[in-house]
Amino acid sequence: MKIEPVSPEIGLKGRSAETPHTSRLLGRIWGRVLDFGLILWVVRVPLASVVLGLLLMSAVTQAQDVTLDVAMAGAPVGAAAGLSRTMIALLAAVFLLWAMPVHYAARLLMETDKGIADISTRRNAAAAARGGKHDLIFCLMLRLVPRILGALTFVAFAIGARNAIGNLPTLADRPAMAAAHDQLALLSWVMLAGAPLFYAYTLMRGLFTDVGPLKAFDAALGRRLAGVFAALGIEARPDDPEAELHATGRLILLAYAVLVIVVLAASPHWLARQLPLAFAVPLIFGGWVPVLGYLSSVGRRFHVPILTGLFLLGAVGVYVFGDNHAVRTLTAVEPAYRRTAMVQAVQLWMRANGCAEAPASCPRPVIVAAAGGASRAGFFTASVIGHFLDFERHKQGFSFTRADGSKINRAARDDGRFTPAIEQALNGKDIATRIFAISGVSGGSYGAAVVAAALAARTGSAAPCPDKAPDGWFGGTLAGWRDCLESMTAGDYLTATFFGLAFHDQVQLFLSDRAALLEQSWEDNFARHVLAAGAKASPDSASRLATPFLGSPPDPDRWVPFLVLNGTSVETGQRIVTTNLSPTYATTGRCPSGGPNAECSLFTHAIDFHGLVRSDLDVRLSTAATNSARFPVISPPGSIYQMDTDVVDRIVDGGYFENFGVESAVELAKAMVEIEPRLAPFILVVANDPGSVLTEERTARSGSGVVVPDAPDHAAFTEISGPVGAIGAVRSGRGRLAVATATHWLDARFGDRCPTNLVQIKVWPEAVKDGHCPVGEATPEKIRDVSMSWWLSKPVQMNLHEQLEATADRCNNDTAVAAVWAALATPSLACTGGAPPR
Repeated sequence: MKIEPVSPEIGLKGRSAETPHTSRLLGRIWGRVLDFGLILWVVRVPLASVVLGLLLMSAVTQAQDVTLDVAMAGAPVGAAAGLSRTMIALLAAVFLLWAMPVHYAARLLMETDKGIADISTRRNAAAAARGGKHDLIFCLMLRLVPRILGALTFVAFAIGARNAIGNLPTLADRPAMAAAHDQLALLSWVMLAGAPLFYAYTLMRGLFTDVGPLKAFDAALGRRLAGVFAALGIEARPDDPEAELHATGRLILLAYAVLVIVVLAASPHWLARQLPLAFAVPLIFGGWVPVLGYLSSVGRRFHVPILTGLFLLGAVGVYVFGDNHAVRTLTAVEPAYRRTAMVQAVQLWMRANGCAEAPASCPRPVIVAAAGGASRAGFFTASVIGHFLDFERHKQGFSFTRADGSKINRAARDDGRFTPAIEQALNGKDIATRIFAISGVSGGSYGAAVVAAALAARTGSAAPCPDKAPDGWFGGTLAGWRDCLESMTAGDYLTATFFGLAFHDQVQLFLSDRAALLEQSWEDNFARHVLAAGAKASPDSASRLATPFLGSPPDPDRWVPFLVLNGTSVETGQRIVTTNLSPTYATTGRCPSGGPNAECSLFTHAIDFHGLVRSDLDVRLSTAATNSARFPVISPPGSIYQMDTDVVDRIVDGGYFENFGVESAVELAKAMVEIEPRLAPFILVVANDPGSVLTEERTARSGSGVVVPDAPDHAAFTEISGPVGAIGAVRSGRGRLAVATATHWLDARFGDRCPTNLVQIKVWPEAVKDGHCPVGEATPEKIRDVSMSWWLSKPVQMNLHEQLEATADRCNNDTAVAAVWAALATPSLACTGGAPPR
């Protein structure tokens, strides 16, 4: 079949007139897209600041929770919602420290950019040819972008406050829950209202600068600072002498940039007290905008990637000269080789419990394994141990006063969780002596360090804290050990750490890194508590967290548990253990870890931290805890120097290896029974990962000891999220394995007479939907995140405190608490049958 060609006139009829118009329209649209892309590229530093803030407040639980401190006005947890000065102060902080720098920097970047100037000239010339004066669309983009960026800073906080509502835990105190919900909702509206207010300010500020006296002042300021502006390259362009960002605005931006440089050298702890938590966020995101924005403009002017070059130069500098992440050391009071040997430690513990002459009569030695989880773990570890130290209060029952003045009554005998026989067998003064050691990981190590320091600070049996509670704790008065230890671990350690991350560690040089700032925050908070305690504390113990780790030898008359703080070696992947116990011991029997009997390793395939540094060096107690608590971003890997320039290893968070601390705990137990077989150790695991609880429950329910996984059907970026997720899951997976192994060994040894030899006290999961207990349900539910950072909001503190309260629902620790009381009152003889010594 012959196909006739179609006449162009026929085939294009009805389209020939449209095609040039459509092409021109698409070309104009594409041109506008390119214009907009160029503007965003020029203002990329302010844009990145705002985008990062939006992402942080949208997706990170820890960032969202800082809005709680503002929403609740820093004090009463049960107060009704109402506009407070704290909310207005946050609004002002966002306005001054984030929105204005972002807006001014974006404005200045566009006014001084040659590329934008050339486009503006061409666009205006084309508009003039069409009878107009300016290209209105391009001018509108130039005006709107900085204003919108500034306004979005308030939207970020509104999103954070709104998302924080979904993070609120389920509390027995319903009024406190309702108040927190309402206050967060109000804060979100207050912050959202800041966006149009700021936008209105940007519209009206031009009118203010046109007022006679202000205009004259700005002009005079411009003349006086013309040389400075010209030298910096931020003067008004010759073709735009009436630039919207006047001399006053340029000076404000310049002063803010200088302030950031001053912050680098100033005390971040002082700054953290002035701008705590949510107030620090605007400075962290806005502080670098003027400096980095200016450097990006210089790079664009000279066609040199200055920001990329500085990043590479910094990386090379760190490689050549080293970083500022060295583990802090100090001169040792006692050389490391004089640490307490395990045989001596067991003897000292028996003397403290009055049973050195009759070991079979000794109580069961309690070894606490404190799992990792930043402040959440530290607070919960302190709370659990404090609960049992308060035995005398539990005997009679007591009332607990919240910060809002409401009282909660506790029944006698810890709500009936120990018997009259246990009450007769125990003495409150002896509870602390029952704890032989605490094996900590990450935040659990911090909690362990605070417990040890507080026990060392006591002058009698009372807790070394003042009667009045500090602002950071959710309660009203400090009436016992639990209140005291919770208060000591409830401080704001996040702000100074993030100032270090945002400022100090970007410059390094002679400045302390963020790990050192975290340690100093711990030291300061502990010292404030002890110094305010008066006669209840030993004044010279206020600095205990800042003094040498090995500087306090064990004293049977004032017993303090030994500490085993577990980190992870970057070089070998093994544990690095920081402990005041000698790493080897002699035994007449077999070595549980293998090797010759005279040189038994206390911990199998573990590196002794003090064996890596010179024998005349030690670390502070706070640093010993940080050796275990160096999780990503918040704390850098710590460089361990054997000599001044010789890095032998780098230490990271102990949770990389095993997040429960149980592996070291069971090795202590094995060594103890090899040294003295008539002792029957008991392990208390303080776990605080709700997700791991669900996994453990499903594993037990399977009957085979193997959990049936239930991965989501759809996952993004599995090449990245898969390995990262696996690393995160392994930390708890190895912990659960260690718990199973420890339970098997303890039950094999003592189970015939003592059926319970290891218990876990847990932070139980809550379903996202309504906060109910999802344990035991066939279909796993999405559970609420529990914030894990170096600060805890008051509702999270209350939730952790309530984990030990007697409840009727299946998510409770009643059985575990009762088992611990029973273990504390049980003599070893009841579990060993009086095994003869070997």
